Amino acid sequence: MGKSYLGLALGGGGSRGVAHIGALQVLHKSGLKPDLIAGVSAGSMIGAMYAATLDPSWIENRFRELMNSDLFASFSSGSLMTGRNKETFLEQNTALAKQGYAVRLGLNESFVAPRSIIKNSVEFMIPCNNFEELQIPLKVVATNIQNGEEIIYSSGDIKEALIQSSSIPGFFEATKKENKLIVDGGVTSPIPVEILKEYAEMVMAVDITNYELKPLNQPNMIEIMRRSDIITSLRLKNNLSRQADILVKPEVSGIHWSDFDNFDKLLECGKNAMSKSLETLKNLEPRKDNIYYKLCSSLK
Repeated sequence: MGKSYLGLALGGGGSRGVAHIGALQVLHKSGLKPDLIAGVSAGSMIGAMYAATLDPSWIENRFRELMNSDLFASFSSGSLMTGRNKETFLEQNTALAKQGYAVRLGLNESFVAPRSIIKNSVEFMIPCNNFEELQIPLKVVATNIQNGEEIIYSSGDIKEALIQSSSIPGFFEATKKENKLIVDGGVTSPIPVEILKEYAEMVMAVDITNYELKPLNQPNMIEIMRRSDIITSLRLKNNLSRQADILVKPEVSGIHWSDFDNFDKLLECGKNAMSKSLETLKNLEPRKDNIYYKLCSSLK
């Protein structure tokens, strides 16, 4: 079996996944369609929606419906801290994480959001039940933290795969399956470029990560541990992104993964980044020995 021509890798990043929608809208409008998609976390969700419908405008509208729904408003499981009853479960967890209380979150299971939060969102957003119903092949990445290996789903129950791929460690309940403990795919593959290299001649990657290394002033032990983890993740992400033939990098700095208030801004960030990348492709010299030749020709 020969390789697909264009593979699209959609990275993780929580709410910043909205930038994927904008990027797909521009890509779709150009007449270019990926032959294969791989996604982790938010990228797996957007990738599944596109692979199912081939309609990025529908994805945007469905996301807006979710944000205005009772389901989105009910993302609460009671108060995590006294006096904060009006805040949702995710808002409280995020506030604690931003303040560096990672240890407190990890030692108390009541601070971990149940699978049902992701499950209900997936049920609302995904219009099919199995990978086989998709119009474009999709690979969804999750991580088995028992042995550090990535798990790649491409057949069977797509909704379960998406739940596992989106389970951010420390915030959402991990999935226990046989001898595995499964969490967010971004742990092992923040941008799933490497996975596509085996199957696609060209890989376009959309990177929505936001690693900011601000100076640490009188850091405590937890902050030093968090910074070490961020540096490790950043180096992994950079190594993977360098393997992409085309890297699309929306400007999402300063936007936290749980912040859905910047929906319109994130949408435009995705559109702008993809537009710049496609313009660069159009200006490449179309040589038949160039891997970009076929892609460039389709954009002229």
